[in-house]
Amino acid sequence: MLFAAAAAFVLSTSAGTRPNTYSERWLCDLWAGAQCHATSCQKDGKDRCSAVSKQCKETSRHVTVDGARADKKAACARALLKQDCGSAKPPECDGQL
Repeated sequence: MLFAAAAAFVLSTSAGTRPNTYSERWLCDLWAGAQCHATSCQKDGKDRCSAVSKQCKETSRHVTVDGARADKKAACARALLKQDCGSAKPPECDGQL
């Protein structure tokens, strides 16, 4: 699961969008990695990770996401990645999960 989070981070740094913008794919990959990390200790963690990762296949690397929405979701994802699996929802995720 940590590998998925690391892969999401690598993909996020190589996205082809302008600075301070997020592509649909970048945001989806970051979110999927965070969700995989956050559920990796649960019995159905692998299935949850697979389900959220599949959603990213249909997203575009060239379409940008609204900045305010993307900033909130990215902040939540980054906070989830810093926590241990199974921890309480971080304050950055209020309204995101």
